[in-house]
Amino acid sequence: MKLNTDKARSVSEALNTRITVRQFLDKPVPDDVLQRILTTSLRSPSGGNLQPWKLHVMTGKTLQAFKDKAAKVTLSGKMEEPTYPAYPSPLWEPQRSWRYKLGEDMYAKLGIPRDNKMGRLVWLAQNAKFFDAPVGIIITGHKKLDMPQHLDVGIYLQSLMLLAREAGLHTAPQGWWRNWSSVCHEYLDIPQDEEVLVGCSLGYGDPDAAVNQLYADRAPLDAFAKFYD
Repeated sequence: MKLNTDKARSVSEALNTRITVRQFLDKPVPDDVLQRILTTSLRSPSGGNLQPWKLHVMTGKTLQAFKDKAAKVTLSGKMEEPTYPAYPSPLWEPQRSWRYKLGEDMYAKLGIPRDNKMGRLVWLAQNAKFFDAPVGIIITGHKKLDMPQHLDVGIYLQSLMLLAREAGLHTAPQGWWRNWSSVCHEYLDIPQDEEVLVGCSLGYGDPDAAVNQLYADRAPLDAFAKFYD
């Protein structure tokens, strides 16, 4: 599927054309567009109106310095304890197969075979560069937050991504940053009682990048929904 870079005209269109973009154009997002997206996204609902999210929005020199450090740390092989694991372990079916297929489909688009471990590692490190997006966002929250507030942060992130599509932009939500919270704390004003929850790349998606042709499968409605009359 060709990456849709038009402005979305409806919520349905925004959702259906949203993908995780893993290569962005070297094109800055106008300040007024970024401010409008971020301001409107704050209308996202949260239980008790707690609004449990904190946004750390990077562009320009700050973003470049942050990316340089993150890439260096990543490629050094250093590992950190994530604030939260990405998935339950072990994964069960069908989730295990869905995750596996997504990875294989992505690497097929990139032309990196399974036995090219170094190639896959180098590509994975693109997360540390926000996939060359001109805007890098780290979302943090208080360490006392519980599962309902984490759900609220997910709702917020969805609002942000759909608003980006409305503006003709794309995003990549990145749980990756939970693995490198030391870099986030070093470069950003994050209090010690807050932790990294998720990151997000934002910018103009590259329509010619092979990896951006990946339109992930979705299971049919009857795999999830039961209707009660």
